[in-house]
Amino acid sequence: MQQTLIRILLTDWFRVESREGTWHLGVGFILIPWIVLGLLEIRSAMQKGESLRQQAGSLFTWALIAVGILAVPLFANQLPQDSVPVFGWGFMLVLGFLSAGMFTIRRAERIGIPKELIWDLGMYIFASGIVGARLFFLVQYRRVVFRDVTNFGQFLQAALNFSDGGMVLYGGVLLGMVVYIWFCRTRQIPALVLADLVIPAIFIGLAFGRLGCLLNGCCYGDVCELPWSIQFPPGSPPYDALLNRGFLEPGAEKSLPLHPTQIYSSLNAFLLAALSAVWFKRRTKDGEVVVLALLTYPVMRFTIEFLRNDEFGQFRTGLTISQLVSIGLFSLGILLLVYLRHARGSTKTPLPLKIAPPEKNAQVPDGQPT
Repeated sequence: MQQTLIRILLTDWFRVESREGTWHLGVGFILIPWIVLGLLEIRSAMQKGESLRQQAGSLFTWALIAVGILAVPLFANQLPQDSVPVFGWGFMLVLGFLSAGMFTIRRAERIGIPKELIWDLGMYIFASGIVGARLFFLVQYRRVVFRDVTNFGQFLQAALNFSDGGMVLYGGVLLGMVVYIWFCRTRQIPALVLADLVIPAIFIGLAFGRLGCLLNGCCYGDVCELPWSIQFPPGSPPYDALLNRGFLEPGAEKSLPLHPTQIYSSLNAFLLAALSAVWFKRRTKDGEVVVLALLTYPVMRFTIEFLRNDEFGQFRTGLTISQLVSIGLFSLGILLLVYLRHARGSTKTPLPLKIAPPEKNAQVPDGQPT
């Protein structure tokens, strides 16, 4: 567990030091990944035949942000603190988003989908996923989250406090599905084709997200006596939960050994990402990768829930809310499978698709250049 990975020093460019067990790095180190990403973007554009002159707008934006990063220490004395934290959960979330996006772009361009559209979709799914996952959590645990709330300020603070976890994956999935359908309709894109393409990316993002859960200490497992069990320090969500339930003595150095369910979930997501990416090439109808995801992930999630210790049974069923949603999604997968099996004729869209970048999709009068 490492809720804070590092802290970024706002007062220095390339200073490195350790304070209270946490590494502090100068803000200038942010330029390293920024430069690497910029060079990769330039290389990709040049491979498509774009000159540096054609990339002038992007290069100017890139340089402007770089200058802004270098200018931070010049105004550090006016800032409220000399460093800002980089949280493990947030870092993994961003890393998962970027990895999933870059992986999908390489595959999308092969079938005629421009990268601009993929990044647009990624931003919508990323934002709706976080909002949906948080809202689901707030509704499910409203009695605990808002227990001591007496005014709007406390309500807002409790709603935005992610330090103890506070995300339910299926909430993000459900809202993300709604946003996805809206996106495909507004952009006039075959929904099942695009869904088949992005399913592996969703699993990649989930895999990194679960590693972030491990760093944050949330989504923890039940007591485990296996060699790979893990323990959490005082102040972590599992430690506090076990202490409040009477399973730990006050002052205990560590929590009880627990199942690393975050790692189980991450490995499962990476495996499903590889499987769904391979199946995309072998599918005979649009939607088969979606069916694969709906028939495999809910089963694995349903099973892993038995090893987790952060949720209780709901509606007197003995099943957690995630297990109940898993049953619903699995049933949806069965319905989609039946539909595809009985659909008349071939329902596989010919590739590559003919989709223009978003900025070129606007209608223009006849006779005008497009």
